[in-house]
Amino acid sequence: MKRKVFLNVLAITMLAFVACQTITLAVLYRYVSEQRRTELRSEAGYYSKAVEAFGGEFIENLFLEEDDDNVIRLTLVDTDGTVLYDSGADADTLGNHGGREEIREAFANGTGESTRTSDTLQRHTYNYAIRLESGQVLRISGTQYTVVSLLLNMLYPMVLVLTAVVILSVFLAVRISNSITEPINSIDLESPDARSIYPELRPLAERINEQNRQLHRHVMELKEEHERRDRYRREFTANVSHELKTPLTSISGYAEILGAGLVQEQDVQRFANKIYEESKRLMALVGDIIRLSELEDGSVPMECEQVDLLALCERTAERLAAAAEQKQVQIFVGGSRESVWGVPQILDEMVYNLCDNAIKYNTERGSVWVTVTSLPDAVSLSVQDTGIGIPHSEQDRVFERFYRVDKSHSKEVGGTGLGLSIVKHGASYHGAVISLESEPGEGTEIRVVFPKNNGKMTESEEKREI
Repeated sequence: MKRKVFLNVLAITMLAFVACQTITLAVLYRYVSEQRRTELRSEAGYYSKAVEAFGGEFIENLFLEEDDDNVIRLTLVDTDGTVLYDSGADADTLGNHGGREEIREAFANGTGESTRTSDTLQRHTYNYAIRLESGQVLRISGTQYTVVSLLLNMLYPMVLVLTAVVILSVFLAVRISNSITEPINSIDLESPDARSIYPELRPLAERINEQNRQLHRHVMELKEEHERRDRYRREFTANVSHELKTPLTSISGYAEILGAGLVQEQDVQRFANKIYEESKRLMALVGDIIRLSELEDGSVPMECEQVDLLALCERTAERLAAAAEQKQVQIFVGGSRESVWGVPQILDEMVYNLCDNAIKYNTERGSVWVTVTSLPDAVSLSVQDTGIGIPHSEQDRVFERFYRVDKSHSKEVGGTGLGLSIVKHGASYHGAVISLESEPGEGTEIRVVFPKNNGKMTESEEKREI
């Protein structure tokens, strides 16, 4: 960056110098040319009076001091254009000058002028002609500086100025590049102090500080998330071990007793039923663990489609009719017929777990209301019961894996303790939002709000499909 700043400053300085010199040369050339013309006009007036007083012989006897840059030539032209006298050449060798621009103008208007390259002098000349009282025309010609000649005359001072400018430019470029880059290079990226740098860099320092704060916050959040996941992993491992060990211990115990022949014949059926029930419980637990793992990893091997949510709720209520009748709980399904875009099996498990919990944790002769409602940009599924309710201190944890509010009656109630966790991850899979309202002794309402996407997959679903 320092080298780039140095070169840019040097280039700008040199361009400014060239521009200034070009403008100066143009102005100077115009000024010198105009001065030269003014001098020649004045001299033409003097010489015309001398020629009128002394005749054309004055031109022959006139000595004009000349140098390479200051050549003056006088020419007397008769009324027919014939050259009578010329201070720079033999008049007999010169052709008729009546057609020259300045001569014609002088014959017609009294004075005339022109600028051209003289065939005789081979220089860039200015010609000024004045008509005498005799009708003849006296012309004065003088060389002018060309741009090249003016430049050559100024070459030495220009080289001196250019040398001084280059030295000064290099010095300034080094100073400026250092003044720009040193404050940037000295910025402490960990905690830049805006007071120690020039004002133009303060927004950068503030932006770095803000990014550092954001990075620190993200690092802390990631650390907390890692610790939380690690804690959940340990808890999950411990819970899975405990939950798997319980039915396996029962199965092993009953099978050992049966195998040892210690069971009376009339109790064999009861022991076999116990082994069957514990096996079903174990299979349900393993199935829920697998389903929960798939939902967490986003590896559900199913395709999304439009699902009639109200019809799904009605089918779920029919499946749970026997369990509800045994608990003496009534299930009511109602609302509008709305469709959501999702995986039918996951949605079925979500509705089943919500309704199953509403029945299990309900009071005898209680009620469960399952309602589907259309919102402006979403579809709402609400499952409300008249059950035992959830204490406010426990409501934030009911969606954790294996968490039960009433652990003392968990075996009596049944289930794997993963139902609401599956609901939570299923809702996340579908981009839905879960909310819970509950009062102890009055009942619980869990609401799941699905987005309306008109049969289009969400960005997360597209990634999973890919």
